[in-house]
Amino acid sequence: MKKKKRSPISLLILLICLAVAAFSAWKLYGYFRGYRDGEKEYEELTQYVETSQQEETKKGKKDKCPITVDFDSLRAINEDIVAWLYIPDTGVNYPVVQGEDNEYYLHHTFEKKENFSGAIFMDTTCSLDFSSDNSILFGHNLRTGEMFGQLKRLYDTDYNEEADYQKHPVIWVVTPDLAMEYRIFAAREISVERDTDVYMVDFAQREEYQAWMEQQKAASMYETDTDISSYEPMLTLSTCTSDTEDGRFIVQAIRIQVRAQ
Repeated sequence: MKKKKRSPISLLILLICLAVAAFSAWKLYGYFRGYRDGEKEYEELTQYVETSQQEETKKGKKDKCPITVDFDSLRAINEDIVAWLYIPDTGVNYPVVQGEDNEYYLHHTFEKKENFSGAIFMDTTCSLDFSSDNSILFGHNLRTGEMFGQLKRLYDTDYNEEADYQKHPVIWVVTPDLAMEYRIFAAREISVERDTDVYMVDFAQREEYQAWMEQQKAASMYETDTDISSYEPMLTLSTCTSDTEDGRFIVQAIRIQVRAQ
C-alpha cells in the first residue's frame, strides 16, 4: 500500500504551526529569563543592607530601625537612589530611585538594565527627603511576587481573604540621613482616571491635607486604628492590577517616627 503524500498546503500549515510553537517557546523563555534576571539583581543588592533583630521596649513597641543601608556602595551603582524601602517579614525589600520622568524605571532595573521588572521609583514631583505631604512610590505587580507583587496578597481582602494589614502594619523608609517608620491607615483599589486626587503630593494648607487624609481613610476597603491627626507626611505605594487597564492598588501610610541616621 502506497503511503499517502502530504499536500503542499498541509505541509505549509505544519511548518507554520511549528514556527509559531518555536517562537512562543522562545518568547516564554525570554519572559521567565527576564523575571529571573531581575529577581537575581535585587537579591544581590540586599548585600548592601544589614537586617537586625529588634528587641521590644518596656512598652512592648519595637521602635528601632531594623535595617542599616550602605548608601555609598548603592550610589556607586546608581546615583538615582533616594532611599531603601522595607516592610518587615515580607518580600518588600528594595532600593528606591527617582528618575527624570516616571517612565524610565518602568522598564529599567536599579542597575539600569532594560527589564520589565523595572524598579521601585518615586514620583518625580516628590521631594527627595520624603518631606512632601504625600510621597508616592510606584512598582510593578509581578506574578512572581517581586516588586509590589505582594501588596494585594498582603493588604487586599478582595484578592486574599487572609490579607490583614495588622500582620504587617509598618513600613520603613531609610534615606542616607533619616530612618522613617510609617503605619498603614488605608488600602484599596482605585481608577487612575477617576481617582486622580490620590496622587496629590502637596497641599496649600494643613487643614486641606488633614481633610484629604480623612477622605482616603474613609474610602479604605477596611477600617484601621491608625491615628492620622498628627499632620505628619504620608506614603503611598501604588501598583497596577490585572482587573482593569486603569486599575491600581494603593497602600497608604502615615509617618509615626523619624530618626537621624
